[in-house]
Amino acid sequence: MIGTKKLGKTALIAAAGLVTAAAIMIFTKPDETPPAATAQASAESGEPTSSPSALPSAPAAETPSPISVKEALAAKYADLGLIDVHNHDAPRYADSLRTWDRYHVGKVVLFGDISEPSAMLTDAMSWEAYRSYPDRIYPFFSGFDMFKKEGLQTVRDQLEKGYLGIGETVAASTLSPVLQNVIWKAEDPMDGNLPDVYALCAEYNVPILLHIDPPNGTPVEKLKEALDRYPDTKIIFAHANAYQGAVAIDDLLEEHSNLYIDFFAGFTSYSISSPYRTEAYIDVIERYPDRFFLSTDGAFDMTYDEAIPAMYETLEMLKPETRKKVASGNFQKIIDAEKPTKTQLQRYKELGGTEQDVAKLTALSRHEMNKLLFKLGYT
Repeated sequence: MIGTKKLGKTALIAAAGLVTAAAIMIFTKPDETPPAATAQASAESGEPTSSPSALPSAPAAETPSPISVKEALAAKYADLGLIDVHNHDAPRYADSLRTWDRYHVGKVVLFGDISEPSAMLTDAMSWEAYRSYPDRIYPFFSGFDMFKKEGLQTVRDQLEKGYLGIGETVAASTLSPVLQNVIWKAEDPMDGNLPDVYALCAEYNVPILLHIDPPNGTPVEKLKEALDRYPDTKIIFAHANAYQGAVAIDDLLEEHSNLYIDFFAGFTSYSISSPYRTEAYIDVIERYPDRFFLSTDGAFDMTYDEAIPAMYETLEMLKPETRKKVASGNFQKIIDAEKPTKTQLQRYKELGGTEQDVAKLTALSRHEMNKLLFKLGYT
């Protein structure tokens, strides 16, 4: 098929050439020189032609491709150090890195599968990615049993190891087809082990990223209960703008100071299934500039050429002082506030550190402590 199409195109070009040549012959008197020949002779002699129409026209300006326009916008805001706070690419991060580089994504909160046993494997992958790229990756984990006591020990062990947050965790889901059969999902944000997990989040000062659908009714009422009962726990509402309007988000933020919003800009900018547009959320972002993050959700149901530019397009609509906070400052502040764990400090001692050194290291963030341990060979 491809070969046939190419031959047809060649034949058309050849035919067009014959038609053009014939037209020149038909509309030129026998004693006249064809215009093309006149132009060629004039060029050789250095004399101008008698007709301005013989002058070569300027080439038409090329229209930038949509991708180049999006990349230019990303380059414009490269200094913001954009953080994608919700990304499922742990199993394929090496391939995704090239795209993140192309769009100047500074850091990525990385995990893989969620709320099922296979997540334990992809959690390990996110940690390996972190070891390889500690300045680009922030590892979260989702693989823990939601209902057995052993699940709580898994959470504590992972936090002690140095993971920087929990999630994405399915706190409620009845609408998402991809989450119908995950066996460690909760019925609502106060179900199963979640209350004890919130307590651990407060103890270790880490955020938890919760998937909640539908974003109304009982799931949201139970979210409010969790926010009230665990005021020291930072809860991030995953892709909160998916099927939830700005007014509802505004109400939640006004009532709960420990709630943060993961804004999946690609959904409200590029998904035809979204009932809302990104522009509708700008006022609420400006009203709570310290409580919003941006994400791609691993480019769920779209491409990175949509999901990442959508974040920059959102930033373009914000005030400069809000822009930096939402792009990276808000989330980085949370990461910087996490302190080394007992296990991290013990690992440092095992690798040859002194008690005096350990005392000084308590001033580091958990992330900086991880980087130090990686340099010393800790895996």
